[in-house]
Amino acid sequence: MTVVDAPTGLVAAIREAAVQCPDTVAMTFVDYSTDRTGVAEEVTYGQLNDRARAVAGALSASSAPGDRAAILCPHTADYVAALLGCLYAGVLAVPLYAPDGFRTDDRLHLAMADCAPTVVLTTTAYEDQTEALCGKLPGSRAPQVVRVDRIDPALGRSVVLPVVEYPDTTAYLQYTSGSTRNPAGIEVTHQNLAAGAAQLCGGLGIDERARITGWLPFFHDMGLLLMIAVPLIARVPAVLMAPFAFVQQPARWLRLISAHRATHTVSPNFGLDLCVDRVAERGTERLDLSSLRTLVNGSEPVRAPSLQRFSDRFAGYGFRPEAHCPSYGLAEATLAVTLGTRHAPRVLTLDRAALAENRVLPLQEGDPAGYPVVGCGVPADQEVRIVEPRTRARVPAGGTGEVWVRGANVCAGYWGHPERTAKVFGAHPAADVDAAGGPWLRTGDLGFLDGGELFLTGRLKDLIVVDGRNHHPADLELTVQEADTALRRGHVAAFPAALPGDGAERVVVVAELDRPRDVADPARVRADVRTALLARHSLDLSDVVLVRRGAIPKTTSGKIRRSACRELYLSGALADATVDGAR
Repeated sequence: MTVVDAPTGLVAAIREAAVQCPDTVAMTFVDYSTDRTGVAEEVTYGQLNDRARAVAGALSASSAPGDRAAILCPHTADYVAALLGCLYAGVLAVPLYAPDGFRTDDRLHLAMADCAPTVVLTTTAYEDQTEALCGKLPGSRAPQVVRVDRIDPALGRSVVLPVVEYPDTTAYLQYTSGSTRNPAGIEVTHQNLAAGAAQLCGGLGIDERARITGWLPFFHDMGLLLMIAVPLIARVPAVLMAPFAFVQQPARWLRLISAHRATHTVSPNFGLDLCVDRVAERGTERLDLSSLRTLVNGSEPVRAPSLQRFSDRFAGYGFRPEAHCPSYGLAEATLAVTLGTRHAPRVLTLDRAALAENRVLPLQEGDPAGYPVVGCGVPADQEVRIVEPRTRARVPAGGTGEVWVRGANVCAGYWGHPERTAKVFGAHPAADVDAAGGPWLRTGDLGFLDGGELFLTGRLKDLIVVDGRNHHPADLELTVQEADTALRRGHVAAFPAALPGDGAERVVVVAELDRPRDVADPARVRADVRTALLARHSLDLSDVVLVRRGAIPKTTSGKIRRSACRELYLSGALADATVDGAR
């Protein structure tokens, strides 16, 4: 069995497949919006290529190479055709999402205002919302709205498309799920895309017998690479469903894995917790997860308890712990930086006091003074270094620092933001770090290497310093959610806030209650949180705020937006969501 090699680019891959195996099914899209059991739409390589070329023809009539085309399509074959059509036409794709009312339009508006598209690709069902959104954009000329589902695929067989994939030209702009106030599109070149796909194919063991299933949104880097690019470039079938369908019924994802004998799938950590908490025994008797070789876990911190709970819950259905594949990556590196080692994940228990001093001191598993961190695998055909962020000196073994990355997958920079690009993508280390090979990407993430494997400890910008000691928010949040069963897993935010008067930094915790109506004594829950943090971290909280479900802001990939939560807290905007009870 040989690992599939990625060709030169995504357009080359679909074009070759359309010639060599036009009638082979490339992707299957399962729609649950009209039928609870799902309606499958199969799309062959030939059909997908025709649809993509037809979109490219429509784009060529109204846009020039280098113009931007925002993709506001639903999670269907139309989205994939729109993306490929942009690449065919040499137009910079901007993968976004349909304005469906479930997500704030602020993100769409700010991203589109930043990239200034000349055309917006959507479908008939979302035409009115898209037109309204375009009408609010700055500038005297609104972008043209093109309905992808109304373009005749037959046009793709006759259209002339002279543009080819030049490795160093930008293929698309990837907007991350972080800040809404200062969006910046990451310039992903055709070379970045090909390198990222090749790293995933090699690191995950994608071979001719691979079958991919998933629910991640296409507008995220992980969804775009693993749900679209890798299946098409590696020429392996993919069975896909919409994220909302998964959130409605997590069992749908597991049933697709079982029914289609999937070998590879992917989910952020919260997806595993959702399955454990909401997939009932009834109706899953025939579930078979034994075909699954790899479950990539990324996009947010990987939690050791989540891995164990998922393994325990679904062991009876054939799931093997070694299928867990914790990973680390970021959009600026075209997704993957490190990938799991195809063995059961490594978990180290670290001394919290030593970690506060940027030292790595392993303890015995289960030690109450310890903080469990999960290994995120080894570098995927790229260089990874741990660097002291202020001096830019290489951190010796046994210490923590900022993760720096260098490789063919590292993107060109932020579109239209040269100063920000130079700061993040143009890092030059001190002399004791290998300076050959060009600048490094500063990830802003903190961690260390052990046995060649990367372990993450937090975010540089989120680090909380109280009385000269470092506290990692993820560690504090884990302690909080374990302090009381009334708290909702994965929905806790810890952040610093200055005390009135002396301006000293103290820590505030905002936590969602799982079932607020069932909590008779919120004051007791707050006391449990304070006691746990005092006992485990020697940390006296400034405030503990209990809120209703959904009150804590998260990114569209499921990460806690701590800075946004802090702003809500300081402005008093959390008051309406706060659960009554003495603090």
